[in-house]
Amino acid sequence: MDIQVLPDRKTVSPADVEAALLDGYPGFVRLAYLILPSSLGRHRRILAAHGVVQRALPDRRRLERQLAGESDATGFLRRRVVQHAIKRAESRTPLRWLPQVWGLRLFPRSGAADDLSLDRALISLTPEARAVWALVCAEQLSVDEAELYLRTIGIQHAQAAINEAALLDEDASSGTMFDPCAVRLAPTDLIRRKARGRAVAIAVTAVLAAAILISLLATAGESQPTAGPQAQYQLVLASKLTAEALQRTEADRWQDTARVDFTAWAPRGNRLADKALLTSALNAWSTGAGVIAVAGTPTAAPSLAPQLLYSGDVDGKAVVLLYDGQRLARYTAGAGLVVARADDSDVTTAAAVVISESAKGVRFLTAPWIATATLRDLVKPNTPSAGLPSTDGITTEIARPTCSSWPTLQLRSASTVAEKHTFLLTYLGGLSPVHLTYMPPPSSGAARSPREATSSTALLSWAQTACSLLTLQSQGVRSANNWIFAEQPLPGGGVGSWVCTRSDTWEGSGWASTRLLAPGASPLPAGTAVNTAACSRFDQNVLASAYWKAPTGTGYLLAAGSRRVDRISLNGHAYKGNFVAQPASSSRARLTAHLSTGATLTPLNK
Repeated sequence: MDIQVLPDRKTVSPADVEAALLDGYPGFVRLAYLILPSSLGRHRRILAAHGVVQRALPDRRRLERQLAGESDATGFLRRRVVQHAIKRAESRTPLRWLPQVWGLRLFPRSGAADDLSLDRALISLTPEARAVWALVCAEQLSVDEAELYLRTIGIQHAQAAINEAALLDEDASSGTMFDPCAVRLAPTDLIRRKARGRAVAIAVTAVLAAAILISLLATAGESQPTAGPQAQYQLVLASKLTAEALQRTEADRWQDTARVDFTAWAPRGNRLADKALLTSALNAWSTGAGVIAVAGTPTAAPSLAPQLLYSGDVDGKAVVLLYDGQRLARYTAGAGLVVARADDSDVTTAAAVVISESAKGVRFLTAPWIATATLRDLVKPNTPSAGLPSTDGITTEIARPTCSSWPTLQLRSASTVAEKHTFLLTYLGGLSPVHLTYMPPPSSGAARSPREATSSTALLSWAQTACSLLTLQSQGVRSANNWIFAEQPLPGGGVGSWVCTRSDTWEGSGWASTRLLAPGASPLPAGTAVNTAACSRFDQNVLASAYWKAPTGTGYLLAAGSRRVDRISLNGHAYKGNFVAQPASSSRARLTAHLSTGATLTPLNK
């Protein structure tokens, strides 16, 4: 047998990357320009694009570390440009670090109509979708290559960005591709420039005087290397992230607002005035050193001073909890900082935060609108909830869930927020517990939307399915819903319930799994799907089958569909209605269903 020896893959050097940057500079700038938002205006967008590319190379020592295993200098640079352009597009920080062009405005030279049409089309896309479009249409990459680029830089919803980019109007995207390195120049307002000239001259004089003074003082000590643009930007950012600038909500804000979420939390803790502790927490976030991200949460420093939720001692350690409008950040002295998504939170998903974790369990800090907090075991539905002691909103330690014991928070909000609004939260890693809900079967005549999982039937369904959530630890799960989509009479007596458990993440993706809950038997898995809309309000059609043995020992293939299923085909036989039971000796099933809308439905992948 001939053995083919593959040549060693050459690792690129910093010199190779520098050469690739010079050779492909116009293309890299165009790529950054297309990803950046047109709301910047063309002048600032051009400058921002050049700034992104010029900062694509880190310092030489860091570059050497990052090039380990790299074999494509152009691909490395393209990935860096896409990553930084997306970050700049999503950032709300003023781009004051951009290159300055005095007295002139820059505009790309292109076909005016095509250019404007393209700008209008791109502005409606997310930065990730603009990146996909630019990689495919400008860089001539395949869709698979574009998806790989996004996933490599940590974009969790790459497929969603591809789908969004595919919707771009073909007419808008068919114009001549322009070059933002070939620009035309126009003067700014000449009259206004004259009026400002005297003020600028005075300011320049003051700056020069200060610079001379600083240089004279610097000669007394050891000379230090000049900070680069990125370091200067970090200094500007750090000047805004100070303990004094932290936002603090009034104590009774939650009682008089229509927005009951983290913005209504007043700061708590015994170290609210500890400037050194608050500064340490902000420094940890702004530098990014050692930051732990839950399920791919962006770790970039906040563009504005965040809101302070807590600062105090928990289990003998100093803890600071911050919120920047999109993310939660928990700083623990000696253990670093953890960030997790918390955008679009509400009265339930902002009701508690994991404030401390240890080998003994976790402690929660509950929201100020929580009137009572109790603890129940989710796998023991007939056991009543027990009292849960807390101090200043911090609960006692709660054991982590297992399939044999699943401690779950049962919280009730104050009557001023929602009268007798009781709900369940469970720990699955991260900072925010998961909100558990339930959707009853069609026979109950209930509304077709999830409700709180506090009824006896809801607790019974979760007792049989909670164990399946263990596989979703630290995946950024926001909520989980049990939907009883069908009830089926079983051969020999009894009724089986078909449940679809839907788990949604803060990012928007989700998991769906179907099971048969039969009396006296363990739940029977039927099917699963990942990154799907199945069993959500966007897709309420579901089909499943399972092999079940009756108490007599006879085996059956059972199948059922949701309410719009009017015919099921099982192993070549058609049955009217939305469920069927067929004697069988194995679980092998060829299954499809016909919907009342005329569409065909298949089960979730097993």
